[in-house]
Amino acid sequence: MNPQDAIIEQVGLALETFQMAAEALGPLIEQTSEVMTDCLINDGKIAVCGMGASGAAGAGFANRMLSRFERDRPGLPALMLSSDGIMTSAIAHDSGPGDIYARQVRALCHAPDILLVISSTGSASALIKAIQAAHEQGVCVVALTGGNGGDVATLLDDNDIELRVESDRAGCVQLTHHLVLNCLVELIENAIFGNEL
Repeated sequence: MNPQDAIIEQVGLALETFQMAAEALGPLIEQTSEVMTDCLINDGKIAVCGMGASGAAGAGFANRMLSRFERDRPGLPALMLSSDGIMTSAIAHDSGPGDIYARQVRALCHAPDILLVISSTGSASALIKAIQAAHEQGVCVVALTGGNGGDVATLLDDNDIELRVESDRAGCVQLTHHLVLNCLVELIENAIFGNEL
């Protein structure tokens, strides 16, 4: 396949996945934004975790919430659970690498907070333990997943929300997660600050 064909194929796959997500997840994205808005106006915060590229997407979401998205407005309380090498190595040394987020959830999160978990595969042990810790703390989990949802999907309970991008292509799932996160930020901004830019 020549480079131009590869580019066209990648763009086509992404657009197809975006369209599927818009049709399948639109109402659930709106519901999720309402749950997140309710959390924020009741003095809660959104804690975010993810591994690798999903962690980078989560950090972008937290940054847009704290700083700005499309307009100037006060910051909204969201934080990326630390993936700092010093902190994670300390936690991994003391209690194992699977606890890098769970330990932070136990220390920092309580109702009405939300734990936003982002995973294209749903299989990372650190994310599984973070969800378990959130449930112990009475914290709602919002999970962005891909494929069949993996182990993350099996752990969610009736109070949690899963936004699943049903694609087995990690790149398409990750791009769509970015799009979903942008939608959430915009809907939350509109709900709290009004629709005017």
